[in-house]
Amino acid sequence: MFDYPKSDFEFEAMFESVYRRKIDASLFNELQKKGIFDQMMIKKSLKNYQNAGFDNARGKGKIKTSLYLGKTSGGRKVYFHTEFSRTGISCSSTIDLFEIGQNIDSFEFDQAGGRAARFAGQLPTRRKGGSNYSLILIAYLLAFQHICEFRKVGHVGTIPSRELTRELMYLVMPEVEKNESSSFYAITWHSVINAWELPYATDYSNYKRYFNTLVYTELNEMKKASVETLERKEEAS
Repeated sequence: MFDYPKSDFEFEAMFESVYRRKIDASLFNELQKKGIFDQMMIKKSLKNYQNAGFDNARGKGKIKTSLYLGKTSGGRKVYFHTEFSRTGISCSSTIDLFEIGQNIDSFEFDQAGGRAARFAGQLPTRRKGGSNYSLILIAYLLAFQHICEFRKVGHVGTIPSRELTRELMYLVMPEVEKNESSSFYAITWHSVINAWELPYATDYSNYKRYFNTLVYTELNEMKKASVETLERKEEAS
């Protein structure tokens, strides 16, 4: 954090270092300069925060996350695990998500607040807002799991694209770490895709079409399986 500049020369130099352009301090009174100085401090703090996230992400070979989805009718907790790296993304869940989907009426989604997630080795945190969990999220996660496993789209060669990494991280990442002593401090999907220098998708439109088709297919298959399960239960009763 900078001290308030003692002269117009220092003020102009500070302004140029933050905004990369010149300013004539003599055009402003002290109250106006104080307002400009406050805005410079906000921008400088944000830049420092982003730089810390970039540096911390660059130092990570892998980033593992766990997203808590809810509980089965038997009380078993269900988590969606993701491991991100520069060379690939792997996804898994404690229970087959398709099984969750076909028994969606008996599944208790976590609705205690925002989505509960954590980095490996860290305590879970809740993101702001509601969790907005539903069958569509299960279909999304199944689609991502398929794409990350088979790497037919959303990858450049076998390397995950920036777009795939960004969209999956948006779903599964925990709230941004605010503890400066943590190695995950300030890490976001934005800092990861830039620090890891992930390639841009060369097949983005094809990737999105394929993703949407997978989601549509998974939804229909889970709904169909749910009806068949219900019919079998009714026949057995």
